[in-house]
Amino acid sequence: MGIDISRLRRQFGSFIALDDISLRIGDGEFVAVLGPSGSGKTSLLRILAGLDQPDSGSVQRDGQDLLALDARRRGVGLVFQHYALFPHLTVAQNVAFGLRVRPWRLRPKAAVIKARVDELLRRVELDQLAARYPAQLSGGQRQRVALARALAIEPRLLLLDEPFGALDAQVRVNLRRWLREFHRSLGITSLFVTHDQDEALEMADRVIVMNRGCIEQVGTPEQVYHRPATPFVSKFIARGQAVPGEVTASSLRVLGASWRLEGFADETWHAVEVHVRPEHIVSSPRPGEGLPARLLGVRHVAGTTLASLQVDGMHEPLEAAWNGHDGGRHASGERVTVQFQALTVFGLDREGRVCARADCHTPHLASPVVSGPWRRLEA
Repeated sequence: MGIDISRLRRQFGSFIALDDISLRIGDGEFVAVLGPSGSGKTSLLRILAGLDQPDSGSVQRDGQDLLALDARRRGVGLVFQHYALFPHLTVAQNVAFGLRVRPWRLRPKAAVIKARVDELLRRVELDQLAARYPAQLSGGQRQRVALARALAIEPRLLLLDEPFGALDAQVRVNLRRWLREFHRSLGITSLFVTHDQDEALEMADRVIVMNRGCIEQVGTPEQVYHRPATPFVSKFIARGQAVPGEVTASSLRVLGASWRLEGFADETWHAVEVHVRPEHIVSSPRPGEGLPARLLGVRHVAGTTLASLQVDGMHEPLEAAWNGHDGGRHASGERVTVQFQALTVFGLDREGRVCARADCHTPHLASPVVSGPWRRLEA
């Protein structure tokens, strides 16, 4: 059971929107498709919805060729970013629309439609607003009406295209928590397209990270965040920042400090790329122990101090995220020493593809070690 996507390709002139992507979505799974603008996520959603056709590839749902069906026969519910509600229809009429426009042989009786609409409005907690018009609702309420309308046709697949993009920050937080619980109660297969990392990591069972028409990584939110498979995922999801590093024998050298790498010599790497995350750059408790740096700026955001650092020996500044005591005792322009608590190391082949990776952790800069041997990533 589920949806199997195989070697899907879509090209517009010289622009490749989808580059032979393959993917499996499990039955009842909530999957977030995450990526920057132009990464191909909306093209994937449009093909699944029947709004566009691929140049090549296949989409199977429970053994059935989904691409052979027109949009009305696919059993797909679609929720857009800007609601797409009919302003001249009431909330109840909007929700009922998909059922009322069915061919008369397939159209439920009026009493069945009303019962279905009443049930859905109770589920989305809008049953008291059935007689109102969209203009009389808040943004969050309109989005729930759009969701109820998509569910009225009892879809087997629910597609959500940036559904919270038009909402303010607090409404987004509240509504995505509600939607996650709502999805669990329904058990419907859902594909959620977004460019917001927080939404994807908070809501999804699995996250698909896309870039330039390709899938960079598929995994649980924890896997994608804590073990990014590529430098792009590291930068896009975990705000990984490149630091200069080189490998000699079984050691990684980063700004004068050595990190032991086990099994690295056997890998067919051509170059390495080393990343550090903001939360892994800490202020040294003892002056002079660590990497000398100058504070370019300090910002306090929601209990976290974001510090811009010019580390000696680096051209580009780094951003550190400090909590508590670390954040409150420094000011802009001050000279400090910092330590890297962890590093992610990518081994790249001659085409720039990742052939291996390692996560390095250390409690003390004087004796850094790697958490485990490098391993070759599966293609």
